[in-house]
Formats: sequence, structure tokens, C-alpha cells
Amino acid sequence: MKKIKVILADDHAILRYGISTFLSSSDDVEVVGEASTGDACINLFKDKAPDVCVIDISMPGKSGIQVAKIIRSVDPKAKILILSMYSDKAILKKALKANINGYLLKSTSKEKILDAIRTVARGQKVFSDAVLKIIDDHSSGKNATNGENSDRNITDREREILKLVVAGYSSPQIAEKLFISPRTVDTHRNNLMQKLDIHNTASLVRFALENDLVSGS
Repeated sequence: MKKIKVILADDHAILRYGISTFLSSSDDVEVVGEASTGDACINLFKDKAPDVCVIDISMPGKSGIQVAKIIRSVDPKAKILILSMYSDKAILKKALKANINGYLLKSTSKEKILDAIRTVARGQKVFSDAVLKIIDDHSSGKNATNGENSDRNITDREREILKLVVAGYSSPQIAEKLFISPRTVDTHRNNLMQKLDIHNTASLVRFALENDLVSGS
């Protein structure tokens, strides 16, 4: 079995040790390196070419968000999972701008962190429940009547699907929740991207949050 290669970046040695020890006990994950600063994480990424980078936001030197942007510039296909104590919307939006693949809080259990690494390695997105609540609260914000959505000709069904995309659901999962086919979900998603002139899901999520396109109706 090919193991998922992971690097951990956090300035708290005890936390790194705990997560690293737990991950290394699994059959399908291998921790290939640890870093305590942003610059060390970037160098480690270039040296080890990991499948998943687990990065804290608050580190000496470059922040985790800055590190994520640099890693993304080095390898646009890199898989980046943020593990942070911060759960406010402003930081989440900055992290999403860095094209991260997931965002977990440090209160997340080690078992869920392991599952998240596997999910991110498969190319899917993953968020802590608390982060999903921020997204959901944002989607019922105060800008529902500002006319932006109608100006963009976004339908109620497209907005419903967009909200689930922002929450990290895949097309099959959205189809199951809305009782429609995955092909129909993909059609709505493609229509949204055409209307907004956006060409990938990460950019769609960022644009939706920044422009309140998932505001409640």
C-alpha cells in the first residue's frame, strides 16, 4: 500500500509530537517531516514533496496562510490542510484565498484529523463543524436584499447548490441531499461558473464568500 506522505508545521513541539505519533501509527500515512517555522515548512515541502501539508496559521516568521500561498505557487496541485486555533470569518476568508483544501480547528480529535488527511489526499475539501457553521451563518447574513444575486441572474437552485459547494460537499453528496442526479448538480455548477466567469471550485468558493452570493433568500 502506498502511504500518504505528510509534513506537519506547528511551532508547538508537543502538539506536533502527539499528532505525528498518532498518524505514524496508521497503515496508510507516513509523516516525512516536521517544521516549527513558516520558512522551514516551505523548505521541507520542496525537499520532501509530500502528498498533504498540515499547517498551523500562527508560526514564527511567515504565517501559515503566507506559507500556503507560497506552496501553492510552487505546486498548484499541492494539498494543504490548515490546523488552527482560530475560527473567525476574517481568517477563514484569508485562508480560502490561499486555495487551501481544508481547515480544521486544533480541538479536532486525532481520528478526525487522520480522516481529513485521507479526504484531502483524495482531492476533496474538509472543514471542521465550527468552520462549517461560520460558512452557514455567513450564508444567512444581512446582504440578501442588496440585489447582487439578481443582477447575476443566479437562480434559487444554483444558490442552494453553491451553498453546499462552499460547505465542501462533492457533486454526489449534493445530489443525495437535494434528491437530484450528480449530472444535474454538475450542470448547475457549470452554469454558475459561466455566469461568474470562474473556472475552478476553489475560486468559486472564494468568490461566493467574498461577494455574499450564498446569502439567504
